[in-house]
Amino acid sequence: MPRLDGYQTCALIKNNNAFKQIPVIMLSSKDGLFDRARGRIAGSDYYLTKPFSRDELFGAIREHCPDYALAV
Repeated sequence: MPRLDGYQTCALIKNNNAFKQIPVIMLSSKDGLFDRARGRIAGSDYYLTKPFSRDELFGAIREHCPDYALAV
C-alpha cells in the first residue's frame, strides 16, 4: 500500500467496525521495545520479529485464529 506502513495499515483495520475483530499478526525486522509498543498501540494482536520459525508463526496463528488453525 503506497504511503502506508504496517502500523498505519493495522490501525486502519482495527479502527474499522467491519474488520476490527480480525486478528493482526505483525511480521517485522524491527525488534526494539519501541517498535513492539508501536505495534500494540496500532492494535496488533501479536508481533513476530524476523527471523522467525515456522513453529512461531503457526503458534501465533493457532493462538489468534483457532478455527483456521485446524486447517494448518
